Amino acid sequence: MLDFAAAAVSLNVLGKGLMVGLGFIGPSIGIGLIGGNYLQAVGRNPEAAKFFGQALVFVAIVELFGLLAFASTFIIK
Repeated sequence: MLDFAAAAVSLNVLGKGLMVGLGFIGPSIGIGLIGGNYLQAVGRNPEAAKFFGQALVFVAIVELFGLLAFASTFIIK
């Protein structure tokens, strides 16, 4: 006979893993785009290197969404 409690726990773990994995896809793409565009801008105009701090702020904002996806796994029961 099936053990429904064990099946529910395994589906819970699977769901949380999918939530974290898929939740980090967007921020990963966003950070890659920010970094690539920053390097392209500096390659075209070396004086644009002074905007490195602003690029890091944008990376931190994008990374916040990934951390929210990770933190939500502890909130959902």
